[in-house]
Amino acid sequence: MSNKTKDAYKLGEELGYLPYIVDRFVSMLGDEETKQLLQFNETNLPQTIRLNTLRKPLDEIDRFLEMKQIKLERVDNLPEARIVKESPVPIGATVEYLNGFYFLQGKNSLYPSKILNPKKGDMVADLAAAPGGKTSHLAQIMENEGTIIATEISSNRCRSLKSNLARMGVSNTIVINLDARNISSLKIEFDKILLDAPCSGSGIIVSDSTRKSSKTLDNIMEYRELQISLLRSAIEVLKPKGEIVYSTCSLEPEENESVITEILETSDIKIEQIDIIGEDGLTDFQSQNYHQSLTKARRLYPHKTCGEGFFIVKMEKS
Repeated sequence: MSNKTKDAYKLGEELGYLPYIVDRFVSMLGDEETKQLLQFNETNLPQTIRLNTLRKPLDEIDRFLEMKQIKLERVDNLPEARIVKESPVPIGATVEYLNGFYFLQGKNSLYPSKILNPKKGDMVADLAAAPGGKTSHLAQIMENEGTIIATEISSNRCRSLKSNLARMGVSNTIVINLDARNISSLKIEFDKILLDAPCSGSGIIVSDSTRKSSKTLDNIMEYRELQISLLRSAIEVLKPKGEIVYSTCSLEPEENESVITEILETSDIKIEQIDIIGEDGLTDFQSQNYHQSLTKARRLYPHKTCGEGFFIVKMEKS
């Protein structure tokens, strides 16, 4: 029986998924599109890099890499992103990489920082910041001006975060080994906050096949509680009219639309429209109803965007 004629449940079983994951994908996408997602997750994503204008202009970095016979493809609406089409050397082992000319980063993970779009003089927080791809991207957008407070709960990951920021030439960022749920202890109010929250990672199965079976429904609900706590703490230190971007690499509504619905119902905050690729956020799922304004959020499905899966929403505090 070919993959085209199998139903999504049978295909998921053969590919090693826990049954509940496939069931939820079918509820979101239908049988046929779930099969497309499962099949896409078996492919190898091309490597993508973010060119770092804190080190060199884009055209100069392109030229350096072309001289090494590295073939790159540009990405629509992400001028600093490149897809590595061909490279005679490992892309993470070049002199240019070591000198911070680029960061190995999935193209869809550039959107949270782009959507937050901090200004040069802003006071910005990046919560749960390691390994630093989004932090260094924020610094790049800010041209190393203003201030970024990057928090990370793990001391080991703090070290890798500091190392990556140094390699990328970031000079406007203070790294703090801190549980972001305690961000108010810093006594700082922020203009903009990025919370790329810890999650179950069901959107990155294409890059990490262990996610097919490593998380249970109980784990998802545990992540949900953590995400709500992190988001409440972030909103508490956000200035009036300040903006926050919440993102995950999970496709699970409990970690996304359900979290935001609870926050909207209990906080003085509203969703803002964002204009990027992807599908609208869900307003219902398996008999659960979510806030109607979640159509302004974006879901980036792997098989539709040829990248890792993301949920992204931007909100403004009243």
